[in-house]
Amino acid sequence: MAVATITLESANGDSVVVSAPNDAYLEDDIILDTKPDGLYDTSFVVRTASGAFEKGGRIIGESIPIREMVLPFWLTPESRPRFQKLWGTPGNFNKVQWHYDGPSGRRSLTLKLAKEIQYTTEDGFDADVDSVYHAVVSALAVNPMFEAAEDVQEWVNSGNFTVYLKAAGGTFTLSYAGQTTGSLAYNASTGTVQTALAALTTIGAGNVTVTGNPGQWTIVTPTSRPGNLTVNSAGISPLSLSITLGALSYTVTIGGDTTAPILFTSSAATIAQAIEQLASVGEGGVTVVSTLFGFTMSFATGSLAGFLVALFTGQTTAVAPVARVVPNPNTSYFEVANPTDQELWLEWELDPATSWQFPDFAFGQERKWGRTVGDDAARMIVTPALTQLLSVMSDPMMDTYVSADLSNAAGLFNGVEPIYSVPPYTEMIMVPVVCSGPSGAKATLRQRRFWSAESGLE
Repeated sequence: MAVATITLESANGDSVVVSAPNDAYLEDDIILDTKPDGLYDTSFVVRTASGAFEKGGRIIGESIPIREMVLPFWLTPESRPRFQKLWGTPGNFNKVQWHYDGPSGRRSLTLKLAKEIQYTTEDGFDADVDSVYHAVVSALAVNPMFEAAEDVQEWVNSGNFTVYLKAAGGTFTLSYAGQTTGSLAYNASTGTVQTALAALTTIGAGNVTVTGNPGQWTIVTPTSRPGNLTVNSAGISPLSLSITLGALSYTVTIGGDTTAPILFTSSAATIAQAIEQLASVGEGGVTVVSTLFGFTMSFATGSLAGFLVALFTGQTTAVAPVARVVPNPNTSYFEVANPTDQELWLEWELDPATSWQFPDFAFGQERKWGRTVGDDAARMIVTPALTQLLSVMSDPMMDTYVSADLSNAAGLFNGVEPIYSVPPYTEMIMVPVVCSGPSGAKATLRQRRFWSAESGLE
């Protein structure tokens, strides 16, 4: 009696039970013979290496070929056409899933025909008389390992933005998912900003909270209201930039925000770091260069891009208004576990966003890459800004980064790739994913787990 239910599921959409403990397969008249060959064992060869001055040698790996299977079936003249379409024909072979539902749950092989199906009749009699065919299928497993049910987890980012606005006066507007608020005063209260955003149909009442202070509003929207937040500062009056000299130090003021005292002996890097602390500038917003007469501040990004200001002039200079939206990072956690006897390679799908961070934890495997154990225990990979869906395949046999338009996105990562698998028999841990981007941006984790046998090995 069969100990498992075996189902063939074809790429043509057909599915048939060919073996089961309760004999339910008899209704379809496509019956698996009792002893398929090559299904349960995969041959292997251990490779060794030896040196000129050592005894014997050492094992350096093993070679596992594609699983070759010979599957015998009983058919009837009526079920034979269906059986033929199940496997396909030359030039249009179907992939057929061999599902083994046994004591360890469902594990599957993906098969394709290796050669023509051999049809014979029982005892050599004519099939029209005997009403039965014996069909012998020779098939190859696309992957020699049995695949368990795929584990898929998803997380959707909520909107979390901070609007920085520094100005001497005027009005601005906010836009969300294609709709724009009315004009808002440069120093509008959090309540005023929240009311204006809630009036947009792309957000709605009760779907936005605004905290902070005038000029620095933090805005949170739920995943049920997907969209991105932008600011238009065309109606804002310009700010002023001033430099105040002291006895041993000086300060830089931009739109009312003043740096901590900066020593005259400070380097360009120290000056830049002090200016970047201002909410109206931000990290990476200014470059400070040493000159013959002092320093220059070059605002290369954001609303101040293109403005060049000399330090130590002591003069006040009008500059453009500063208004920017910064997506704040949100963090979620995914469950990762590998109960199998094979390596697990994680697969990610990441929606467009300002940036993502996803894990490539080493699980103690750093020595494979000549690194100290523990160095990559919490390794995270940071993406550039994504404008389309990105697929990340950590399996070294796959293209690592592929965009939705099927272009290879590896060049965007400057050579940084996931390199670690999840080792066999790794217990469940929680790994973080960080998103800076619009509400509704989704991260998907797929865990395809493989076993070397159809059952057991837990």
